[in-house]
Amino acid sequence: MSIPNKNSKGEKVFDIFNIILMCVLGIAFIYPVLNVLAISLSGSSPILRGEVTFFPRQLNLGGYRDVFTNKYIWMSYANSIFVAGVGCVLGLIMISLAAYPMAFGDFYGKKIYNYMILFTMWFGGGLIPTYLVMSKLNLVGSHWALIFNFLAPAYYIIVLRSFFVGIPESLIESAKLDGANDLICMIKIVLPLSKPVLATIALWIIVAHWNNFLGPLMYLNDKSKYTLQVILNDIVLQASGALYEISDAVQSGDGVMVVPQQVQNAVIFVSMVPMLIIYPFVQKYFVKGVMIGSIKG
Repeated sequence: MSIPNKNSKGEKVFDIFNIILMCVLGIAFIYPVLNVLAISLSGSSPILRGEVTFFPRQLNLGGYRDVFTNKYIWMSYANSIFVAGVGCVLGLIMISLAAYPMAFGDFYGKKIYNYMILFTMWFGGGLIPTYLVMSKLNLVGSHWALIFNFLAPAYYIIVLRSFFVGIPESLIESAKLDGANDLICMIKIVLPLSKPVLATIALWIIVAHWNNFLGPLMYLNDKSKYTLQVILNDIVLQASGALYEISDAVQSGDGVMVVPQQVQNAVIFVSMVPMLIIYPFVQKYFVKGVMIGSIKG
């Protein structure tokens, strides 16, 4: 006996429409990445003629040579990894410590505490006051200015608190009956159950630090301390300005012609690679984290 198909004609049309839409969106998102990679690997003539689309033409690594021979590039990579890594670890610690009492705390002024956190999400301190605070703390010129300036964003605290609220409070009460304090409950019970949202927030923090351009430009005054985005911006400006002001292409040491578009697209791809590597590992948690963030506190 065959099982009747419960999908109506309208549902089938809707499914087909969704598949087509997802395919179009997938192409729209993938094409720029492939185009950037193709231009960065192509020769100067096809680029200038506008012939490069999905695949490289006349393979040329001159753009990457200009990027990776810059004496500050590897130093800036290390600086960005340090800021993103330390910022992520400290950020998760501070966000967890702030979110736990919002979800499980039972103390006088809890609502005021919640509103204070929300207030910082709606109204920022401003660039100049923040810079003055960092200056008074003697953090200007240090990577710690970048880390402390993004240590516990209010939105991430609200997202984590929303997840904590879904954890049965009976687990916390049982642990406390056995003699556990709040710190033990958070470390041994709450955080292990919150791995999906913690992975999502970790990704958000890393991406925010990795793509931060204005912060390093404001707080760092030593080129050896610059993060990747600032150094890559300098390389792009060099490629578009003084280095190529005489002609549309220059000849590198091995006789290969290099045009500004090669260097610019090589810079874009170099900055994307670490995020492209990290994202697949936390992709399964990302949608869940976004859905949690949509829940009203």
